[in-house]
Amino acid sequence: MKKIVALVLAMVLGISMIGCSSNNSVATVNGEGIPLEYYKIYTNWTRLGYESSYGFTSSTWETEMQDQTTSSNSDSSGTSDKSKSSEKTTYWDNFKSQVLQAMEQSEVIYQKAKEVKVEPTDKEIQEQVDDFNKSINSNETTKEQAKKAGITDKFLTYIFTRELANSAYQEYFNKHTKVDDATLKKEYESNKQAYNTVTASHILISTKGSDGKELSAKKKAEAKKKAEEVLQKAKNGEDFAKLAKKYSEDTSNAGNGGELGAFTYPQRVEEFSKAAFKLNKGDISDIVETSYGYHIIKVTDKADTFDAVKNSVKTAVLSNKYSEQVQKLFDDAKIDVNEKELKSVSYK
Repeated sequence: MKKIVALVLAMVLGISMIGCSSNNSVATVNGEGIPLEYYKIYTNWTRLGYESSYGFTSSTWETEMQDQTTSSNSDSSGTSDKSKSSEKTTYWDNFKSQVLQAMEQSEVIYQKAKEVKVEPTDKEIQEQVDDFNKSINSNETTKEQAKKAGITDKFLTYIFTRELANSAYQEYFNKHTKVDDATLKKEYESNKQAYNTVTASHILISTKGSDGKELSAKKKAEAKKKAEEVLQKAKNGEDFAKLAKKYSEDTSNAGNGGELGAFTYPQRVEEFSKAAFKLNKGDISDIVETSYGYHIIKVTDKADTFDAVKNSVKTAVLSNKYSEQVQKLFDDAKIDVNEKELKSVSYK
């Protein structure tokens, strides 16, 4: 069930949501309401997607999670909840809370975007609404799900107003946030493996059978001999891409001449990356053995200096700073949740 929670969190937190003034709100953010109506629509729209894609059922949503500890402060009347209480919550309860948190965070960013005047135009918003409707209506399943969830153009307008404003605010933040070279170099030196890349192609002679099991010692020896013969052809100058198409047993890229694209050290198995990053541009490796079999690697490009990857480092640093800014905005916001309305939203 931990996998289910991770899946719910990943999807919900990756989508910007909505908010506007309303007398019937599931929560207010700095005085601006998040309408219960829109919260219900989005929650149910996402729920239907999970049930369709991952087979979620009522029993999944009803499954109890581990005890959750909740706390609250006294209100102006002097009443308060228990400072620490343990209560049972279900996956549905957790899911709803994550949807609401995403909505709250998006509303906070939207308000900041308005403050710095980077709101989207009506035309930009309408284009997003039209594109969404076109995409949804092209598939009978999603069309039916949208109908069940109650999605309307008015609802979509609120969604895309905030989504576009959120994107615009990030661009604004990046433009107005100064990051000096000293900071970038420090980040690069601390995390070189996350930034340095190699662009390479490979030829794989597998040491696994069709059943996925390791070949016998005799078969492995034959595979290695074959790899050595192919290596010799490559070293003699034969076209590497043609050799990959003919001999490579990596079906995911053999047809493309063994091209793997650019990758960082952690993105490949240790033995493979260790060999690839030692090569210079244009070099071909000797036989490299991994759990997949025998590889022949050709490096076609390298970016392994600060100057070569400076833009990637800057993007990462700004992304981290932006996340910190969003968290600060969220922490500083005055958010009030209407627990009664929140609990009223059911998957049934």
